[in-house]
Amino acid sequence: MAHDEDRSAIIHRLANAIAQRTDLEELIPFVVEQLREILSASGVSLMLLDEARNELEFACNSQDDAEASQRLAGERMPADYGVAGAVLRQRTPELIADAQSDRRHYSEIDRKTGMSTGPLLAMPLVVGERRLGVIEAVRLSGESCFTAADMAVLELLGPQIAIALENARRFGEIKALADRLRAHVGALRRELARNDRFSEIIAKSPAMLEMFDLMQAAAASSISVLIQGETGAGKELVARAIHRTSARADGPFMALNCAAIPDGLMESVLFGHRKGAFTGAFEDNPGLFRAASGGVVFLDEIGDMPLAMQAKLLRAIEEREVIAVGDTRPHKIDVRLLSATNRDLHAAMADGSFRDDLYYRLSAFPIRVPPLRQRREDIPSLAALFMDRAATQYRKRIQGVEPEVRELLINAEWPGNVRQLQNEVERAVTMAHDGDTISLRHLSPDLVSSTVKRVAASTEQAPNGTPIAPASPASAKSTLLADAIAAFERGYIAERLLQYN
Repeated sequence: MAHDEDRSAIIHRLANAIAQRTDLEELIPFVVEQLREILSASGVSLMLLDEARNELEFACNSQDDAEASQRLAGERMPADYGVAGAVLRQRTPELIADAQSDRRHYSEIDRKTGMSTGPLLAMPLVVGERRLGVIEAVRLSGESCFTAADMAVLELLGPQIAIALENARRFGEIKALADRLRAHVGALRRELARNDRFSEIIAKSPAMLEMFDLMQAAAASSISVLIQGETGAGKELVARAIHRTSARADGPFMALNCAAIPDGLMESVLFGHRKGAFTGAFEDNPGLFRAASGGVVFLDEIGDMPLAMQAKLLRAIEEREVIAVGDTRPHKIDVRLLSATNRDLHAAMADGSFRDDLYYRLSAFPIRVPPLRQRREDIPSLAALFMDRAATQYRKRIQGVEPEVRELLINAEWPGNVRQLQNEVERAVTMAHDGDTISLRHLSPDLVSSTVKRVAASTEQAPNGTPIAPASPASAKSTLLADAIAAFERGYIAERLLQYN
């Protein structure tokens, strides 16, 4: 036993350490090892009561003989047997000078360990009416007996150990429940997302609905996805929707635009760096792949990644590990990789600017995002969404759009796709006054002019040069649009003549 002057300090430190532990798998071995040292015992065991089976299980034990400890691990005994059963039943501790002379001694344990138990201390672990188990400290036959001071240590620490065990048990139950709820919520979220058919993406055109089928299949697997499409088509939105409806939805989504990162920094950004690895590396950085553990890494504009970096990325994908800049140790990664590009990667492979082996790794499941001109049915809904957002942002009441504006938006070419449409609608809301209806004068002149020319060029002509009468709703809309734009141009000129006299 420790010297008397040290005993209080040791007990105080141990009590604090016990109270701070909430994990049973950590708490129990800690208690056993500490008590064995403080009590100078040959062995200490912590037995937990299994009420359903009325048995005491050796949850943890520490013996001078390591093999004896292993033989006793997980062993069970009837809860009514032995000194342990007696102190648990009576809820009072006992100090026994020689277990071999005590008729209650459960000799089966000695037989299993191959040891002969001599002096014994037993302490019941009880919280309120709940019996949790027993702590036993033993010495071998012939060794000195435990003292009253040793018993006092157990009497002081026993109740605190019991409370810590009960708290850890409850904490474990709460954590397990939280994990089950989290998994259930994640499953419900994914199910709702599947039912919503990617509700954050405005779409009803056949081209987009076909893409949704591919997205749904991709979300249900862990396959690498390459999203291809023109600038502004919404490739990152597609990647986020796949992530949101996948099994990794609760994990992080880490996005990087490869075209925006200088060549010299890309390795550090993706794989991390050690402190001092280069000028400005003032602290360790785990990098994108390690930060996204359990989630998704989205590499946008992958076609712009330098060749040297492509080789390192390929290695990381194949080995599922990264090495930080300035480090020599590999770090395992657990991420799903989604990538996107607006480049023709087949042409890039042909001219040697993109690796064939990396392409086939990334493009296991390709998805092409249709350009806006191939999904004109979606333009009115997209425009309405962007208009509502802009009106809220700029605190304006917008009454809608005039018919000719709707027709112009539907017929425009939109080389910048959805992003260009969003910018155009935001500009129109900015130009409009509170309470206005968006008209042609709120749109950018370039958009109006280019659309007029395109519609005019596509108007069918008869052999004698006379325009053919519209034969379909689409051509009728083109005529309506041309008439509306002509009226706009006349009004615009008249306004300028008045402005400048």
